[in-house]
Amino acid sequence: MKRLTIILAALIMVVVTASAQAKQTVKVLEYCPAPGQFTNNLPEINNTMSAEERLKACEEQLEDGNLVCLGAAGGYITVALDQPIKNGKGSDIRILGNAFYSANDPKYGDATIGGSVEPGIVYVGVGSSPETAEWYELAGSEYYTTEMHRFEITYYKPTVEAGESTTPYITIDNYIRWTASWTNPDGSKQTAEGWQPKNVYHKQSYWPAWEENDQITFRGARLPDNAVNYGGDGSDPDNPQYWVSYRYAADSYGYADAAPNSDNVYTTFDLDWAVDSDGNPKHLDHADFIRIQSGVLQQCGWTGETSTEVGRITNLHLIEGYDDNPIIITPRQRPTGIAGTSANTARETMRMSIDGRRLLKPERGINIVRYSDGSVRKVVVK
Repeated sequence: MKRLTIILAALIMVVVTASAQAKQTVKVLEYCPAPGQFTNNLPEINNTMSAEERLKACEEQLEDGNLVCLGAAGGYITVALDQPIKNGKGSDIRILGNAFYSANDPKYGDATIGGSVEPGIVYVGVGSSPETAEWYELAGSEYYTTEMHRFEITYYKPTVEAGESTTPYITIDNYIRWTASWTNPDGSKQTAEGWQPKNVYHKQSYWPAWEENDQITFRGARLPDNAVNYGGDGSDPDNPQYWVSYRYAADSYGYADAAPNSDNVYTTFDLDWAVDSDGNPKHLDHADFIRIQSGVLQQCGWTGETSTEVGRITNLHLIEGYDDNPIIITPRQRPTGIAGTSANTARETMRMSIDGRRLLKPERGINIVRYSDGSVRKVVVK
């Protein structure tokens, strides 16, 4: 009887362990969305809820396989998993979102890598709390080329929630004012200012309901604009807007909500990509926290601002058998300088303006061009 009890206990332990591996617990430690059309609604949060209740609402979304929206550029969420994430061989984390490819890309058809792609930058923290941890960006495919660093954006609380607009699909043109600054890929500094509009499909306040301050500032990095409107401005019913937001390349990596959930490779992240604030690689044995931040400062007509959404977050090393066959993504090499002209067969895979806009064709001025061999060059178009 004792032997049977031991066997049963062992079987129960196996079942419990397998269950723990299959369903990992995510603890939300910070939820700081930027203003956006889904802010206050995804998840549903109001100004009567305590900070603990707001974090619990995010946890319930993630636990149920639903989404948490981070709002416009800069908004972020910070989480911890069941246990620290070890830096093992290959990818260490999986982060799901709601990216998908277009069923009818006007330019690329079925070969598209565009549709709804809203890249978020991923950071990892090492320490006892998010406030005191050392934070490192997981350098994605754009980090050393077109990503803009030392990005800072401030949003100013709106004074009205209803108004007039002359723009199709928009109820208030000058709704939430913002000012921003960043460092361009060539090292130059740039500033900008503008307004976040309110669209006709989401009429609640876009300002976080619990935020009493008159302004919110976020710091991090900015990724290049990635959306193209193939239609009109929306004023002509026979020529509606048609927005497609693209991945930066078919093998771009390192950004949340930037590949469909069905993509088992490019929804994963490797702690080996960690860099410090100066872009120097940093070897980490483990990470205690994950922070995901909306990375693109971009408005796309009736579809609204580009806002990263986060779904399930998984420590891959807790999945049985994963370490026997891990996912390997070979990262881009850190450039030693801008490559000169050389005779080779590399093809152009992406072209960007110096301020981070994706270009469909050469434009006058400095163009940043990436080639299929991984090289990046600055090209002056006259």
